[in-house]
Amino acid sequence: MKLKIFLTSFMLILGSIICAGIASIINSHVFVNFFSNSPNKLFFDIEHYSNLAIHQTCNAFYPLWPWLINKLGQPQTVDDAALYFRLLGSLLSLMSIPLFVWLLEQNIKSYRVVVLIAALYAINPLSVFRMIGYTEGIFSFLSLIFLIFISKIKISLKTSIKSTLVLICVFLLCVLISLTRPFLVQSVFASVFALASILIISRFSKNISYSQIFRTYGATTLAICLGALTGYCIYGYYCMQLRGDFLAPFHDQKAWGKQLGIYPNLFFIPLTYADFISIYLPFIALITSWLIFISNNIKKLNFIVPNFWQWILLFGYPPAFLAFYGLDFKNGNFIDRNSNLKSISLTQSANNVSSSYAFWFCIYFALIHSIIVVFSDRTLASLRRYIFGNPYFFFALAYICQCFPSKKISKLLLLMLATSGVWLVIYWLDYSNNTWIG
Repeated sequence: MKLKIFLTSFMLILGSIICAGIASIINSHVFVNFFSNSPNKLFFDIEHYSNLAIHQTCNAFYPLWPWLINKLGQPQTVDDAALYFRLLGSLLSLMSIPLFVWLLEQNIKSYRVVVLIAALYAINPLSVFRMIGYTEGIFSFLSLIFLIFISKIKISLKTSIKSTLVLICVFLLCVLISLTRPFLVQSVFASVFALASILIISRFSKNISYSQIFRTYGATTLAICLGALTGYCIYGYYCMQLRGDFLAPFHDQKAWGKQLGIYPNLFFIPLTYADFISIYLPFIALITSWLIFISNNIKKLNFIVPNFWQWILLFGYPPAFLAFYGLDFKNGNFIDRNSNLKSISLTQSANNVSSSYAFWFCIYFALIHSIIVVFSDRTLASLRRYIFGNPYFFFALAYICQCFPSKKISKLLLLMLATSGVWLVIYWLDYSNNTWIG
């Protein structure tokens, strides 16, 4: 099995590099932009992080990533710092691929699903942000270690030394992640709702007691929340000393024009289709997850196979997909008449989805990013990379995919993978032209 993981990881790393290589062949500026330390090659946020690596201060950008570059590379100029960001970010990105494969292999029974979802993580277009020096590289690397730990937490009758050590590691990882980028609000929301979901689900399970679940995953939720809060407090205290403002990072984001509001047009008129998909897919994944739970524990449901044109709507105009597929789902389950709609059965793996704390955490973590951006930024800046540049959504997607026959789901995943590979090459080309990509 270790050899299989190694070979899979090697092939995915090679695939990621090949996509960048193809883009470099098409436009040599991709290669030049990546390895150059010219002042003209500071790509958007990289300029800010590079300045922080030279002169530490307090602003909307969090300190761990530039601090690491400062200590490891000791750059003398902003341009050198930018190059170090790209090199170390790429290294961490490539290292995250075998970590993700190993995480999936430990939790997903279908190795076909493991390979295809890991490939989507490695070769999706937003993976470019893990390579060009943004925080996605270190954030994804630390997040995968964090997910490996929380996926190991199991319900037990008594507290052991091993479980205590795992919780300590979860706490420390949350501290580090919270020093990398905004994590406090997202992790508190995700962990609390994950705990609430499992507690609700436990009411329908006869095997595990409510108190055991609350003790085990309550402690996990507490460790996550305290770790995230501690990480921010460290930076907040630094900002207090430097600027007299404990909430300076939040205030700086508000100064960029971010403010709470309702923008209903974003749900129906796409700014870009990539952003449109980023809004809807976390919601669709959450709805599917609860339907899987209902089918296994409350009422047997028929999962209708979408027609070809509905698959097109899913990625082209999700609101229409929800309307048409929702109607078919209703007709297939709640209308007392013969239906010619094709249905698909759930696999045995579907029984394990509802009880996974790590799965529910990832679902809600992706969801809260979508909610925050949609209701605070009418331009949807960075939404794509918050959803698809990190491993959380892909881990949740793997759990959902294993609930359906792998042969059926493989065709869809292969189509998505082929599209992602082409799109990744396009994103590298856009990067070479200093075009905003997410």
